[in-house]
Amino acid sequence: MIPLSDATHRQPKVASSCGPTVTRNFHFARDIAFAKRPAADQRAFFEACLRFEGSSMPSLPLRFVVLCDSLDMPLWQANCIKEAVASGAAIPAGVVVRAAQPDPPNDSKWQKRWRNRHLALWRAFNRIYVNRFSKATKSTDMRDFLSDVPTIAVHALKAARRREVFDSETVAFIRNAKPDFILRFGFGILTGEVFDCAKLGVWSYHHGDPTEFRGHPPGFWEILKKSRVAGVVLQVLNDELDGGCILHRGHFKTNLHSYVRTRDALYFGASSWVRRVCADINANGFRLAENSGATQLGPVYKEPTNRDMIKFCFACVKEFAASQKTYKANRQNWNVAVVDAPIHVVAGLEGPEAQTAALSQAHWMPRVSGTFRADPFGYPLNRSGDIRILCELYDWRRHIGSIAAVDYNGGKFGSAKLVLDAPTHLSYPFVLHHNDDICYIPEHSAGRDISAFQVDEQGITTHKATLFPKSQLIDATFYECDDTFWMFSLDESTSKNTDLHIYYSSCLEGPWRAHPLNPVKSDIRSARPGGTPFMHGGKLYRPAQDCSKHYGSSTVISEVKVLSKFDYVEEVVAHVNPLPNGLYPYGLHTVSAVGNKTLIDGARKVSVLRSH
Repeated sequence: MIPLSDATHRQPKVASSCGPTVTRNFHFARDIAFAKRPAADQRAFFEACLRFEGSSMPSLPLRFVVLCDSLDMPLWQANCIKEAVASGAAIPAGVVVRAAQPDPPNDSKWQKRWRNRHLALWRAFNRIYVNRFSKATKSTDMRDFLSDVPTIAVHALKAARRREVFDSETVAFIRNAKPDFILRFGFGILTGEVFDCAKLGVWSYHHGDPTEFRGHPPGFWEILKKSRVAGVVLQVLNDELDGGCILHRGHFKTNLHSYVRTRDALYFGASSWVRRVCADINANGFRLAENSGATQLGPVYKEPTNRDMIKFCFACVKEFAASQKTYKANRQNWNVAVVDAPIHVVAGLEGPEAQTAALSQAHWMPRVSGTFRADPFGYPLNRSGDIRILCELYDWRRHIGSIAAVDYNGGKFGSAKLVLDAPTHLSYPFVLHHNDDICYIPEHSAGRDISAFQVDEQGITTHKATLFPKSQLIDATFYECDDTFWMFSLDESTSKNTDLHIYYSSCLEGPWRAHPLNPVKSDIRSARPGGTPFMHGGKLYRPAQDCSKHYGSSTVISEVKVLSKFDYVEEVVAHVNPLPNGLYPYGLHTVSAVGNKTLIDGARKVSVLRSH
């Protein structure tokens, strides 16, 4: 995100020894009448507003007015409002609901259906199948929840270019509610004075990346065009279609053979963003993620025609058959390797040639039938370069993983020794040096547990300390800086492999506090932790998995630009892809440092019969 007040009234930047810059901004645009301005002028206008002395940040909870078509809302919208209110981030100050329309005569209905007969297949599919099986759009009665909130039922007036405008009475109702922002969950494309009624504008979700897919239905065209990801933005509306400034954005995996799952992932995955943006405003001031100019906008898609639906059905069947072949007849068989190069070289920070040369010299563990090894972490055994590797040891017959230790001495791997087993799956044993001791923290979401296990010089577990009891967080990754422990982890409560959460504490044993902007990132391409954070050139970098193609397809390296208890910003700067002609070309999802060596894992696709 780019703070709006870079040029005016900016708090001094505080350089942290951790690497990233920590900034805070406590100013916001007051009494903004920006929405009718061209999108290209909005940022300059915001910054001009910030020059007024005496501007103060709106304190939580922020007041908002809801625009909706009915008080029987889709579940994802109801969740959005309830979460924002329950967190204390926002409070509803008014509701504008579309007044019930009289039923048209039967002749009019059939005439309309005949005119739109080229859309018949889509509308039947949407009504009979999608609305029946979609969880996100399940009707939720919000009358009791909003019973104490002033409500007005209105008929929006038609305006030019197929837009809707509110009459003076509705505008006066919204102004009297004194909202900080307006949340649009209904009505059509808006224009008029409604854009001037709230200090922070009219907020609206767009379920689609506006640089590639605009219009509707959400998620449909991404499937038909075989896009691996589908975007979502929460933006501030203006008179330019999809030209508003973006408050927050994310990317979710497209399920190429299920429209319902794809759309539900978009709806549920972004439902927490209103709460998140409100918390961000309270902590850092009003700011924008980025501004999409007109030259960056993608094509506008409309309802699919019957011909589009036929293509869509064939494409879904084809993808479903391919997925069954891939995941039923084949398996990902992982292995672990040692690379005799520092992590910044393997990460690609010294250029692609140095990275390829290092990866091509990877020393892979001998394969063992019926098992695979993955998620390697380690620690030095001596000054001679010998290391001990902790990794997941997966048993194909039991279909669960355990934690094994393998010594790497003189360029040779020792035998694997089981160090931790459980009735449920274990993996990702993150190694941490703490108080001159060595401990590892395995992923154990199946057992609802995050615990640190201390080991002695022989690698035997001597002590267990529970850090997060009853937690289903995945791939906990730790980083210590300036007497603060940071934990990066994946939360799959709404979206798979997409939401990055951060927690912090003054000591490893806790208590741990959740970052106010959780999820700090929603991106299938770079959220899930994938190795040890590391410093290079005075900057902090975080490895993460790219699961957009398939699980563990590759690793990305993000530079952490801002890390504080109030803010988090990172940017992808490099990729670590498996060598296409290597022994394991199908995936690489862990990159971890052990001194001047780097541990990686790699996957190849093998038959189910061979994996056993």
